[in-house]
Amino acid sequence: MTGRLQFNLATMLTFGAFSALVLNAMFGPRAALVFMACGALLIVSNMPQSIDSVKRWWPILLLPAWCLLTALWSLYPSNSIRYSIQLGFTVVVAMVMTGRVSTTTLMRLMFVVYGIGVVASIAFGRTGSFGAWLGVFGSKNAFAAHIAVFMLIAMAITADRHSHLLVRLCGVIGFGVSVPMLILAQSAGAIMMVAPCVGIIVLTILIVRLTGPQKLFLFALLGLGLAALALLFATMGNVLLADILEGSGKDATLTGRTDLWTIGLNYIAERPLQGLGYRSFWVVGFAPAEELWAMFLVPSGAGFNFHNTYISNAVEIGMIGLGLQVIIIYGGALTMAAYTIARPNAPNALLLSLQVLMILRSFIEVEVFFEFSIRSIMGVATLIYGAQGLLALRRNAPRPARPRPRGLLSHVRVPVRPRSHTHAHLQAP
Repeated sequence: MTGRLQFNLATMLTFGAFSALVLNAMFGPRAALVFMACGALLIVSNMPQSIDSVKRWWPILLLPAWCLLTALWSLYPSNSIRYSIQLGFTVVVAMVMTGRVSTTTLMRLMFVVYGIGVVASIAFGRTGSFGAWLGVFGSKNAFAAHIAVFMLIAMAITADRHSHLLVRLCGVIGFGVSVPMLILAQSAGAIMMVAPCVGIIVLTILIVRLTGPQKLFLFALLGLGLAALALLFATMGNVLLADILEGSGKDATLTGRTDLWTIGLNYIAERPLQGLGYRSFWVVGFAPAEELWAMFLVPSGAGFNFHNTYISNAVEIGMIGLGLQVIIIYGGALTMAAYTIARPNAPNALLLSLQVLMILRSFIEVEVFFEFSIRSIMGVATLIYGAQGLLALRRNAPRPARPRPRGLLSHVRVPVRPRSHTHAHLQAP
């Protein structure tokens, strides 16, 4: 009974924390407070298990620890210290959550949380200056990102064989609603990026009935296809991207992103290993940041970035910190991919598709790693869920029987002498 109450409490606290982060446009300034309150209660509600989760996955804390260390050379050390501590708290919440909430429960509560945002956008949404639908969010990009994630969640709910028929029907409705809403957001990038993620969920559904050799053959073909695609983009990526953008009516420079990338690379070259300090570039009063805000007609302090995860984060925490982030991002994708192949189900497919979506968006947006960030939490959680699953499979795998050790004389037969009839006669009474 106690375990059941703790499970329900953990689910409710996770729901509250996720609601604050996903629906921050509706919560406003109280979003961070609600998240911290729910996260702290989640940690202290079962301290032994929380401590065990942190001890088990402590290497992930090297990232916030490095961010905190950058305060030693940061341009704004107080910013680096404060935001590093908040990032550390966010990571700990993600670590504790993975030990208290199952992937199936997480998928269902995310469907409810993101569904609230979708319903609110339909009921109270508005249109932006260029005709794009903004919903209840501040920009079309934020709205498109929310709808893209909800589309994947709804599809996973629909494909989940263990969910109630009514829940799966809600998933069908949610997926059907998300398609036109994504079109209304007028985000060609979101549409192109969500397509392969939908393919991951479809592929997971199909491989459920395949045998081991058939799975291996299928994924070998996919690996060859991805390698060929990567080679194509490496050699003709710029030309293809320009053609795609021109065909969709978008700016070939990605609305000035390429100019930002050049500027960011110049700052990385100045301090390639250690960076300028965590959260120490986009600061009001810092001349280079003020210049970029003015150049792109953005109000000072509006939360601008270099629109590339690797460039933006390397500017502040250097290649060392970026390397730790890459391990979490791509390590999470690889471990969850391996676990999904071994145990193909809807929750695993969802986590893998969301991680792939984050990777695709990382080249034009900056979503990780920040304090009070739902994407940062999911990035860490995916790595842990995947690793936990693989470790469980390894523990439960049947071990082959050990052959009994044989000595040098194991094949030597000792002859048994038959009793002599004479001897037996002499001993007889």
